[in-house]
Amino acid sequence: MVTAQQSYKISFYQSTVTIEAARGATDEHLLIDRSSGTVKAVSTTDTVNAFSAAPQRTITAHGIMGIINLQRGPYIILITGREAVGSVGTSTVYRVSETKIVKVAADNRVVQGFDAVDEATYLRLLESALAVKSFYFSYDMDLTSSLERQQQKKQAGGQSLYTTANDEFFFNRYLAEPLIAAAGGSQKAGVFVLPVIHGFFACKQVMIRGTAFNYVLITRRGRKRQGTRYFSRGADEDGNVSNFAETEQIVDFVALNASTSDPDLAGVQMSYVQVRGSIPLLWAQVINMRYVPVLKVDIEASRERFNKHITRLISMYNEVVSVNLVNKVKYEKPMGDAFARLSNDFKSPHYHYTHFDFHKECSKMRWERISILLDELAEYDTRFGYFKMKHDVKAPGQAAASASSVEESTAGPLQLQVGVMRTNCMDCLDRTNVVQSELARAILTRQLREVGVFSDTDAIAIFPGLQSMLNNVWADNADAVSCAYSGTGALKTDFTRTGKRTKMGALQDGRNSVERYVRGNFFDGERQDAIDLLLGAYRVQAGSGSSPFADEQTLEGKALLGTVYVCLFMLVYAFFYPRDGRWFSLSNVVFTSSWMLVLVLVFVAVKGSHTAELLNWPRLVANPNRPAVMHANSALTLPLLDRLLSSPEKKAALRSDDMKKAWPTEKKSTEKKLA
Repeated sequence: MVTAQQSYKISFYQSTVTIEAARGATDEHLLIDRSSGTVKAVSTTDTVNAFSAAPQRTITAHGIMGIINLQRGPYIILITGREAVGSVGTSTVYRVSETKIVKVAADNRVVQGFDAVDEATYLRLLESALAVKSFYFSYDMDLTSSLERQQQKKQAGGQSLYTTANDEFFFNRYLAEPLIAAAGGSQKAGVFVLPVIHGFFACKQVMIRGTAFNYVLITRRGRKRQGTRYFSRGADEDGNVSNFAETEQIVDFVALNASTSDPDLAGVQMSYVQVRGSIPLLWAQVINMRYVPVLKVDIEASRERFNKHITRLISMYNEVVSVNLVNKVKYEKPMGDAFARLSNDFKSPHYHYTHFDFHKECSKMRWERISILLDELAEYDTRFGYFKMKHDVKAPGQAAASASSVEESTAGPLQLQVGVMRTNCMDCLDRTNVVQSELARAILTRQLREVGVFSDTDAIAIFPGLQSMLNNVWADNADAVSCAYSGTGALKTDFTRTGKRTKMGALQDGRNSVERYVRGNFFDGERQDAIDLLLGAYRVQAGSGSSPFADEQTLEGKALLGTVYVCLFMLVYAFFYPRDGRWFSLSNVVFTSSWMLVLVLVFVAVKGSHTAELLNWPRLVANPNRPAVMHANSALTLPLLDRLLSSPEKKAALRSDDMKKAWPTEKKSTEKKLA
């Protein structure tokens, strides 16, 4: 097994780039052809003989995330900064703190004109996607897999980390494809392929009555259907759902800093797994500049997607309970009804469904009523259990003093987790976080009682240090998952951190909600592009001749947007430099009101005719819910006031067929039916 410290040397020659590993593959290198971009594994002897001259430059890195091809050819993505954030057993886990995108293509390969502009845009998108501080890896542990799955793979005789990695959570799988092909299954060459997860990792030491262990929380976000809040919803044709994530809670007595006087505890690891994911239907929330977007659900088209998703979960976890937390009334009701209908139609003894209206049951800050749901799920939790494994240690009664003192037990796991809770709300963020944290606490209490750390009457609440640690770790996990999906921290984390709802927490939730609205309508399209580029949902085709970033905004839309900027400037000017030196002087009030009126009229015009082009939509992968950009008939003159004040019938007559495909607001749909 590769040691817990690793580094790579990347050397650039005129026609070739070589990659050397400090440990684990001393007799093999990777070689990248700078013209074709092909990658292959070669022996060290061949490399030395071929490259006697000094390299043009050399870079040292802690890991290689992979290689991506853009307009100018291949780029290599290097991990140049890492931070040790804890361990699982004796394996150190690192957080990626810095990355570097380095051009591999030969210096004489250039792009010009609009291709050069696109290349700069691609690089900027990649840099923004890599800038998040939520990538984690380990050199000698498969961080993509739960402890139970790792044990199964070890029994099956897995070798290199990438060969046993869980494809769902191998976040850099697309980037690593050229490296995997070059490694060809070789264990030595496999050290160049480093599986990275995206999500959350925390490791905290716990001391209870002289017994020390590590509490570890890992969230692995799926890679097959990821994106931003409003541009990635529901399930795709293969049953992959948006915002899918597996969260694993580990109680670790194998850690180097663990200690116990009980020989039965030495070498024990216990794991409990939960999952979350978007409601597995064909549905979308389509942005339209309103606070609440348009909800679209297609139940019949969802049936095959739903069946594929649940079938896959059963194959992964054996038995599944879907815990649906959406509202049973008003806006969210169609989602709950559709989920319940397809769940009832899915006939399997391994699948169960329950619906808990979180907002209704816990309204007016009655958060203790979550216990109603926990009581309902207690039967499943008891039956599903948790994974428990005991490793042999050379010094019975003591935790391992070094990595070499821990050996794998030949007796196999002591018990398995035979089912999983699948929790969701609309976003699979805020309500989901609260419920998952409560389920984890209930299991942790059970685990510590069963191994003798807790007495039969002990509870987490009587250990303030443990309770505070759990509150903060789960709130940090909630924020990490929420930032990845919505761009803001999670809501309701005041309850997760303190165990109760507070007024300040409610105010913070209001701030985050407003920020989510702004991001979802005006910024998330570009963030979706960055994710699609990083994960391979969009692959750059060099020399295609067309730019995905072409400006689709009409001249009229640009004029309206410019008018908005002018209005805002004038209002700010009137605030800081009021006429007559007073805010409420007649001249200043008239001046301010006039510009406010213009701003309102422009807003009405934008909302009525230019919503599609002014909102921030993804450019790289076509969004099926994006409406066509409306264009005025060039043969007609349509002054702004005429367009604002004309009747709906006159507007329709003045517009071309493209304009009849206007944004499908509820008002226009009603008018169409009446016609």
